[in-house]
Amino acid sequence: MEAKETEERPVSGRTLLLGCDLGDAKTQLAVYNREQREPVLVGQTEENPDALLDTAIYLEGQPPLVDFLPRIRRGEEISVQGRHSNPVNVLAYYFRKLLSMTRQQYPSETIKQLVVTVEEQSPEYIQLIYDALAVLGIGRDRSLVISHKQSYLYYVLYQKKELWINDVGLFDYDGSRLKYFQMQVDRQRKPALVGVTEKDFSDAMEPDGGDEHRGALFENIAHGAIHKQILSALYMTGEGFEGEWADPVFRRLCVGRRLFRGRNLYVSGACYAARETGETARLSDYILLDDEMISSHISAVLYTDAKEQEVVFARAGTPWYQVDEELDVIPDGETELELKAQNLFTREERRFILDLEPVSGKSARQCRLGVRIRFEDVRTCVVTIRDRGFGEMFPTSNRVWERTLVID
Repeated sequence: MEAKETEERPVSGRTLLLGCDLGDAKTQLAVYNREQREPVLVGQTEENPDALLDTAIYLEGQPPLVDFLPRIRRGEEISVQGRHSNPVNVLAYYFRKLLSMTRQQYPSETIKQLVVTVEEQSPEYIQLIYDALAVLGIGRDRSLVISHKQSYLYYVLYQKKELWINDVGLFDYDGSRLKYFQMQVDRQRKPALVGVTEKDFSDAMEPDGGDEHRGALFENIAHGAIHKQILSALYMTGEGFEGEWADPVFRRLCVGRRLFRGRNLYVSGACYAARETGETARLSDYILLDDEMISSHISAVLYTDAKEQEVVFARAGTPWYQVDEELDVIPDGETELELKAQNLFTREERRFILDLEPVSGKSARQCRLGVRIRFEDVRTCVVTIRDRGFGEMFPTSNRVWERTLVID
């Protein structure tokens, strides 16, 4: 069976690698600096060292449009200048204004890769972001939406290796919500698996009890979270850590490990992800996994480029809601298509036979099939096959059939 695929040639002049931490109230934007090999915040000033930008739309003669992201996620209508506006267009307008800030520092450069990181990870919200970027001409070939957890992993893996020779912890505190993430690397596997666990300690914090009381609560939580854990480093991020109330706790927590504090971890991680996905990969020996990522490669052996080879439809380490791949194949007498799912943890291989009976009446190389792979959840794969015909001589039968596969 032969695979047919077209590749888009890279567009010259696209050089900018951008990371964006899109928040409901504040957003950050960073550009990867190739000379310094690290992200540089856009809009950074002495008065605004963290380059926190309002997530707001400013229109002449109108009050600023704020809180539009939570309203969009709740399905509420957005009114601009007295008229209801499409949520995609509202977000596209915001992205256009935000990304135009790069022209001041990089007037002759355009976007090569943009990675947006968000805390809210519903498939509907992610699709909205992709649709808004598409309005600006930034398709999925140049954009990626990832979670804060994934951004955290990219950030740590781009640091010096001595900082993550053991596990690495992150406390994220916004003043009311406190979460703890811990990154682990399984180096016994090739490629190495990088995972992250999450714990929510929000209910244990009492922000109104005074600095000393809050410090004691946080210290108890932190010691409980890292008890008996071997950590190379701890990171503290979020506006809740502003001020000096946690400084004594930090000094005690950094005994035996490095401790870092700042507000730009997620946007920097997104920027490193843009570097990783937009240019030659530095982390090819690692696969990043969390509870929203599929743990199996999905592939098929097809005849392409004058030889039989394994064609991967979906790679382990991809969030399930990001998987949506389609490939055209031309049967050469085959009546079945075999898909293979290989689990990275167990090394188990599962094979699924898809019946091509709806087009088996056609002779060899007289039809073209569109094979689409997507996921309903992290374990459930949906395969859709469409008869696309084969030119004017062999028109399509318009047949479409699906198969649901439980991968893990």
